[in-house]
Amino acid sequence: MKKVLIITYYWPPSGGPGVQRILKFCKYLPQHGWEPTVLTSRNGEYPALDTSLINDVKSLKVEHVKGFSFFKLFKLLTGQKKVSAHQLSSTKGDSFFSKLTRWIRYNLIFPDGKIGWYWSAVKKGKEILNDENYDLIFSTSPPHTVHLVGKTLSKYSSLPWVCDFRDPWTDRFYYQENPRNKFISFLDSLLEQNVLKRCNHLTVVSPGFLELLDSHWPIKSKSTIIYNGYDSDDFRGLKDENNLDEFISIGHIGSLSKSQNPIGLMRSIKDYNESNPPKKLLLKCIGSIHPDIEETIQANQLGKSYEKMPYMNHDKAIEKMKEFDYLFLVIPDCVKNSGIIPGKIFEYFASRSEIILIGNPDSDASKLMRKAGYTHIYDINGNIDFSRMDVKKHFNHSAIEKYNRKNQTKILANLFNSLIV
Repeated sequence: MKKVLIITYYWPPSGGPGVQRILKFCKYLPQHGWEPTVLTSRNGEYPALDTSLINDVKSLKVEHVKGFSFFKLFKLLTGQKKVSAHQLSSTKGDSFFSKLTRWIRYNLIFPDGKIGWYWSAVKKGKEILNDENYDLIFSTSPPHTVHLVGKTLSKYSSLPWVCDFRDPWTDRFYYQENPRNKFISFLDSLLEQNVLKRCNHLTVVSPGFLELLDSHWPIKSKSTIIYNGYDSDDFRGLKDENNLDEFISIGHIGSLSKSQNPIGLMRSIKDYNESNPPKKLLLKCIGSIHPDIEETIQANQLGKSYEKMPYMNHDKAIEKMKEFDYLFLVIPDCVKNSGIIPGKIFEYFASRSEIILIGNPDSDASKLMRKAGYTHIYDINGNIDFSRMDVKKHFNHSAIEKYNRKNQTKILANLFNSLIV
């Protein structure tokens, strides 16, 4: 069995979208001849907690290390016990300390708020590499600090190193919501270019992200697109239910940021419900919602047609996906958004529920929707005529099988094999 050292900040008990990709890679890599050892954070700053996820990888060797946390400092200064997923964006009524610490985060700290973890992770990584023989190093971001750890450990060990980008680096959408000073942006871009130059190979989650990274350093000759996906095991035993309720449910699972405000959807729900249909629409959002979006909900008088639910464990979220009549997702309304493919889209596919995609109709996500047989794609301000839409289940399994986590991990394992020949 070949051995790979995996560097990831997010790992159970962390919940949220950041942990799913690497968790499933680690679950299936042993089936393809690779034994992972995970180097991750101890008591890290996570968007949510989900202890159920560890059931997928109980037998894996995992090494945890602590590091200085700027988010803990932020909470100390602001008096907040929990930082919302949308905290990286400004909100009305922000306190002085919230504004100040956000400014510090974007203008004095780079590549991200997890840089305090770098030194302890490097120290522990060297110990791991000294104790056993490894064949390869794999780092997955965000946070992009993990790639600095990977670069240092690769240089120390002379092992091949693969970088995985779930999001861009200097082109992340929240840097457009919160413009940085030019000097910090320049320094951060130097770090990004150095990582892109030094890695032996890199993987990305979309063609658009590949183009963005390639515009900063030529990497197309040493890159592979491996989409996010779904794990068929997560859906085993779940049945499709017929809607016998008095309403038609439209659900969203996960956080919605300031730039993901589905204005057209809210207006369309209001217009449809005011037309006195046999069944009214009910909007249900699970997870963190930016206050600007809740203002849009109130402005459209959807109070009685809206339910907000807190974050729930991944297994429960999957059950909800199966229950909703419609699932919607929103591409952030910002420049350079064509490569953004919300990770949840693949589990939405596997749920077989009808999907509404809101945002850039020419995005990579829109193209995936069409290939999978989904047609409800709208601009962020676009009107949706629900009177012409049918609630149905999708059963084109062959169209989404390539996004199965088992198949994606096989691609990753073959890539690893090619680098150690």
